Amino acid sequence: MDEPKERDFHHPFEPYDIQKQFMNAVYDCLEDGKVGIFESPTGTGKSLSLICGSLTWLRDHKRRTFEEGFAADMADSDDPPWMLENARKKSKNAALRRRQDLEDRIAKIKAKEQRIKHRYQNGEPLYKRQKVASSDAGGEDADEARFVLDDYESDGDAGPKSKAASFNDSGLSAETEALMQQFGYSLGSRKEHEDVVDEMKIFFCSRTHSQLTQFSSELNRVKMPPAITPDDAPDNLNGQILVEDVKHLTLGSRKNLCINPKVKMLGNATAINERCLELQQKGTSPDSKCSFMPTKESEALVTDFRDHALAKIRDIEDLGLLGKKLGICPYYASRPATKHCEIVTLPYPLLLQKSAREALDLSLKGHIVVIDEAHNLMDAIAGIYSVSVTLAQLQQARVQLTVYLQKFRNRLKGKNRVYVAQIIRILDSIIAYLQSKTADSKSIDGQVDISSLMAGKGVDQVNLFKLNAYLQESRLARKVDAYTTYADQSQDHALDGGAKTTSKQGPRQSVPVLTHVQGFLISLMNPSAEGRFFFSKEDSSGIALRYLLLDPTFHFKDIVEDARAVVLAGGTMSPMSDYDQHLLSYLDPSKIMTLSCGHVIPPSNLLAIPVVQTLNGSEFEFTFEKRNTEKTMIDLGHAILRIAKHVPDGVVVFFPSYSYLDTCIAAWKRLRPAPSSTSPSFWDSLSCVKPVFLEHRSQQQSSEPRIVTKEAAVDSVLNAYSSSIASGNGRGALLFAVIGGTLSEGINFSDALGRGVVVVGLPFPNPHTAEWKAKMQYLSSKASSRGQDGKVAARDFYENACMRAVNQCVGRAIRHRGDYAAILMLDRRYSGQRIQAKLPQWIRGSLANGAGVRDVEKRAYTSVAQTEDASAELTAHGKEVENENFTDRPTFDDDEPTLEELATLPRVADKLPWGAFLVAIVELCERFAYYGLSGPFQNYMSNSYNDPNGLPGALGLKQSGATALSNFFQFWCYVTPILGAIVADQYLGKYLTIKYFSLVYMVGIFVLFITSLPVSIERGAAFPGLIAAMFIIGLGTGGIKSNVSPLIAEQVRSTKPFIKVLPRGQRVIVDPEVTVQRIYMIFYMCINLGSISAIATTTLELKVGFWSAYLLPFIMFCVGYSVLISGRKRYVIKPPQGGVIGNCFRALWIAMRNRFDLDKAKPSMQEQGRRKYKISWDDKFVDELKTALVACKVFLFFPIYWVTYSQMMNNFISQAGQMELHGLPNDILPNIDPITIILLIPLLDRLIYPFIRTKLHLAFTPITRITWGFLIASLAMAYAAVLQSRIYATGPCYTSPSHCDAGKIADGRYKPNAVHVAWQTPAYILVALSEILASITGLEFAYTKAPENMKSFIMSLFLLTSAFGSALGIFLAPVAKDPRLVWLYAVLAGTSALAGAVFHWMFRGLDGREVARAVESADEGIELMRRGSDV
Repeated sequence: MDEPKERDFHHPFEPYDIQKQFMNAVYDCLEDGKVGIFESPTGTGKSLSLICGSLTWLRDHKRRTFEEGFAADMADSDDPPWMLENARKKSKNAALRRRQDLEDRIAKIKAKEQRIKHRYQNGEPLYKRQKVASSDAGGEDADEARFVLDDYESDGDAGPKSKAASFNDSGLSAETEALMQQFGYSLGSRKEHEDVVDEMKIFFCSRTHSQLTQFSSELNRVKMPPAITPDDAPDNLNGQILVEDVKHLTLGSRKNLCINPKVKMLGNATAINERCLELQQKGTSPDSKCSFMPTKESEALVTDFRDHALAKIRDIEDLGLLGKKLGICPYYASRPATKHCEIVTLPYPLLLQKSAREALDLSLKGHIVVIDEAHNLMDAIAGIYSVSVTLAQLQQARVQLTVYLQKFRNRLKGKNRVYVAQIIRILDSIIAYLQSKTADSKSIDGQVDISSLMAGKGVDQVNLFKLNAYLQESRLARKVDAYTTYADQSQDHALDGGAKTTSKQGPRQSVPVLTHVQGFLISLMNPSAEGRFFFSKEDSSGIALRYLLLDPTFHFKDIVEDARAVVLAGGTMSPMSDYDQHLLSYLDPSKIMTLSCGHVIPPSNLLAIPVVQTLNGSEFEFTFEKRNTEKTMIDLGHAILRIAKHVPDGVVVFFPSYSYLDTCIAAWKRLRPAPSSTSPSFWDSLSCVKPVFLEHRSQQQSSEPRIVTKEAAVDSVLNAYSSSIASGNGRGALLFAVIGGTLSEGINFSDALGRGVVVVGLPFPNPHTAEWKAKMQYLSSKASSRGQDGKVAARDFYENACMRAVNQCVGRAIRHRGDYAAILMLDRRYSGQRIQAKLPQWIRGSLANGAGVRDVEKRAYTSVAQTEDASAELTAHGKEVENENFTDRPTFDDDEPTLEELATLPRVADKLPWGAFLVAIVELCERFAYYGLSGPFQNYMSNSYNDPNGLPGALGLKQSGATALSNFFQFWCYVTPILGAIVADQYLGKYLTIKYFSLVYMVGIFVLFITSLPVSIERGAAFPGLIAAMFIIGLGTGGIKSNVSPLIAEQVRSTKPFIKVLPRGQRVIVDPEVTVQRIYMIFYMCINLGSISAIATTTLELKVGFWSAYLLPFIMFCVGYSVLISGRKRYVIKPPQGGVIGNCFRALWIAMRNRFDLDKAKPSMQEQGRRKYKISWDDKFVDELKTALVACKVFLFFPIYWVTYSQMMNNFISQAGQMELHGLPNDILPNIDPITIILLIPLLDRLIYPFIRTKLHLAFTPITRITWGFLIASLAMAYAAVLQSRIYATGPCYTSPSHCDAGKIADGRYKPNAVHVAWQTPAYILVALSEILASITGLEFAYTKAPENMKSFIMSLFLLTSAFGSALGIFLAPVAKDPRLVWLYAVLAGTSALAGAVFHWMFRGLDGREVARAVESADEGIELMRRGSDV
């Protein structure tokens, strides 16, 4: 017997077996008319499987319906066969003709769209739109009568009259309704039109429009054959089947589809709905009505919109753009098109809310309903029908109604006055109840009896159903809100002295409070069986009254009974018992299908372990009672620390709540893994292993206007986390998130982003709240009424709510067939059978037995490592190592060194990431620009234009004036980094600050270039242009200098020493301090490579002109900016913390008030002292601040060094002008300094420094290096003094170089003194060596001693010392004249030597104490090891 033919689902790819299983299950469910509950893990192609399975069935069903219907007609007919066959063909051709007509129209639309695409994008729209009337139409002439309610009658008196006079339930005018009915869209009485067939369709529903957009993109992939094919159609078209396009339309709310800018700007969905309906009221003038609403005149546009909408797959944004192009409202114009669709996509609220379906006139009768992401379906239904209101809102609504009633009491007629009075009575009753609960301090929350709410005087006489109808039809809330706005504005105008202004009487942009209260009043009519009322007291909003829907069954039952079949699909539907026992409890079990698919990955790619034991062997148990104990948090810290060390790449840790995450972090910053007081805290230890990132609290973004901020915050965390993993050389990162938080749903932690997922505890909701008590009681009684065990049913529901949240988290890790990860569940309860049974099937298949932390770190390490490469061993940093046998223990890369190894093994630098080199290139280009333009400054300022000596010049300020202005420029360039540091640390972050200030820098260079053109110099623009350029360039360089050096150091992620085995087998210690030293060596070498630009610019200055000398730096800076932008994804970018600088100054103020004792600013000291301060930092911050203050003390000596160093940039150039140049520009000599640095840095880094550390065993500490830098700078000045004395001792002009009659050659030209300029070279070499020792070490010292969040600010303080050096140079400028220069150099030499000696004397113990501690602890460890070996 032949096997049944396998179904062809027309999947665009070769489907996996589980996809075939899923599509067959969908097909069978739709065919049998059942409710399907299907689970297919994320990453298995669930969306495509849903599309292919459901569409294949739909096309097959249409074909079978046509053929079977005609077969039935033939059986009942007595006509001859030839007539029946002819009738069959005629009927088939008619159906094909109807379909072909639609296809032809759509084809024309497609061709038309291609022809006018350019016009749509760049020209005017196809149809002219009417001008939208301003919301303030009427202005101050508007009468108060516009706020009076229309006459209202109820009880059947004249209800239809009043209602028909304005608009119906759909919110459409009679004209619009007639037009919609003409297009096949029935309203009100639902008159069916014979010529429009509502074809069977699939309603696809998901949570958000972004998910529906993804669905639409998947739908574009699918090519389906037509349901009915012509008899003469060829069987094969060159090997391809006939294809019929899928007719698809997406529906949205007014908020998503409104194109009226005056309405859309309201922002809130309720406000937009109300305003849209207002614009259609009979009292609205034609000029004020919405010009986009369909009318009789725009009938052609509605047809055009329908054909355009069906011409291709469009998402919600595409429909909005289409409406704008055609000038027709897409919200109303899309309704008729649903009749012709095969798939209609829409978000949860439009499908699940009955009123929304009625407003859209969506009939689900006989259609297919597919709900994706259905794991939170019951919560979504409960959320839609639940509502809350605060006491303040009720009181505000009461005041507004009272004012309105008093104002219009005499104008309100009939039922209006009665119903408004009834609403006030109900509000008084509810307000009185809440005020009584507020007075009761013992009750925090509780269940509310509806009779207590309605106990007020006369409330029992109110008919709530009639009152609700009145609120809906009269639009009372909008009338009251409009009048309140009008009255407030009128009062403001009166207070302003009666000034005539235009009164804007449009509605407020937020939801009227009475509209919100109205929604709550509607809930009073809900059946008491399905929901309960609760009160709760909140710190922020006071007491609130809330209606909670306990049972979503009744609201979902309408959908199930109307639809032919319903499919509930999701990635984590387990546990599924809630759906059949609660949501679908009324259905016969035979009507429900369930399927839980496996994953596309092999079982070996996943390791799921319940971690039941701590590191010391006790049980992990994160119950409410135990999880906050210090022991539990210590055990958890040890576990996460071990897991982070042994799982490569990214590890995501999910905590049960935000409060518990905060509690753990606070404890880990205080507690230490080791008993030693000097050992790092848990938090520091975690940060050393992997950088740590935290999920932002979703509660902090509660108001709707901040939704964008919330999404931006989520993206910011994910981007930083991803960048850290991508640029960390396998080190990875830690992400602390919360179960049920913003990162637990819809986030892709594929591949390296989630090699490990850790779930801490079980996130059970608090069972002691009034809501959960009521919910458990309701479920128990409902189960008991069906003959089940009520307690067991309630417990299962409670556990299912917890496990559904857990399953969402663990489903984030595996995202495709080649992915792999370890899932670690920390709690002994995960080893129980009942909890494990609620995990998805694909996880249960890879679930191991419960284990302890020690076992897990080996198994997780081995499992993940073997998956990636069976031949390589992966460590926490994902590196491959050689297996070596050591006598004591096996050693892998990244092991922490022992005390003996710290004392004996050589230290090397870590490998530098690409991001560091890119930052170095950016700094190279910036310094190229800076030195390139400042190199010619001395001549530009000192010499005059067309100088008689042939020296290039422009301003003629002489040597002293030029030196003073040059020093001012340097001073300004090193003051502005303070501003750049504040902007970076507080607001933008280092990268963005560099990016934006670079643009300022480029503007400054361009100004300098323009004003240095010969025509500008001749017209006197050179001097003001120079001043402006100096100011702008200094501002730009301030934003760059303070941030680029800490940014390059941040590219290196290792912060603790670790062992590394070199390829030749040598074991070394990778020392972060050596790494930072190397990176600043390279950084400084790039600076000096850039500074060589002065060679080119001074040559251009001499040969071409100053304009060319300033154009070259501008071009080079543009290159650097391009590198900065293009390398964005390679950088490790830390977001700004904000407030840290303010905290710094507040802590210093506290210290000043306590005799300069910084310990008084510690939180731990607040309880001991008399004064208590409000502080927002921890003890560690104060300790870091102390270290930063030590660095600031070190910086105090640097101005002396910088004034010595700056002589190279001004007086040395003038000195060269007094010597024989032999054709060289006098300002080219300073380039000897950077060339020397470029040559010396590799020599020092690779040979001299390692020789000192390893061969001489000397600690060449930063303090020692800085001291030597001062002394060598002193030697440079001493040499300059000797050289200057030799110049003065040589003719022809001796002590007046270039200013004596003996040396005069021609008018204004003099012969220089007979000393070769090459004698300046030793001075430049000595300055370069001192720069390496003092300046580079100063940068390194500033970075390493600065607190984590103040790197830029401390760096700016170090750079500020250069500004003070420039200020000293300004004071010395008057002395920089012949013949006093010998004394100037001599004084500087002596001052620098003295400063170096005093510096070393003051700070010699700073590094000595640290070295001594390290040596002592190492010696102690070695001694203990030796004693142990002797025993």
